[in-house]
Amino acid sequence: MSNNNNSNDNPLLVQMTKDELIRDFEQVVRKVVNQMQVEQQTSKEEKQAYTRVETAELLDVSLTTLHNWNKKEILKPCAKIGRNVYYSKNDIQAKLKIN
Repeated sequence: MSNNNNSNDNPLLVQMTKDELIRDFEQVVRKVVNQMQVEQQTSKEEKQAYTRVETAELLDVSLTTLHNWNKKEILKPCAKIGRNVYYSKNDIQAKLKIN
């Protein structure tokens, strides 16, 4: 058996208090949450289609108004998958410029 100092077979044990462990754990959780928020913001900016709820929030209108606009062909969905309705990013941006 060789004595290799670079081997990962020997675990490193660190002694710490309960408070230190909690602090370290909280730091890791904060990093993960921050990363998730950044990824979520990035994915929203890259989206090409939005759900009814997202569209209503972006346009600051109710779902009823969005439904009425659909009926009056003011803003038509670009896709419907099952019960889910999606509006195109370009159509939403055009509507934002008009208002």
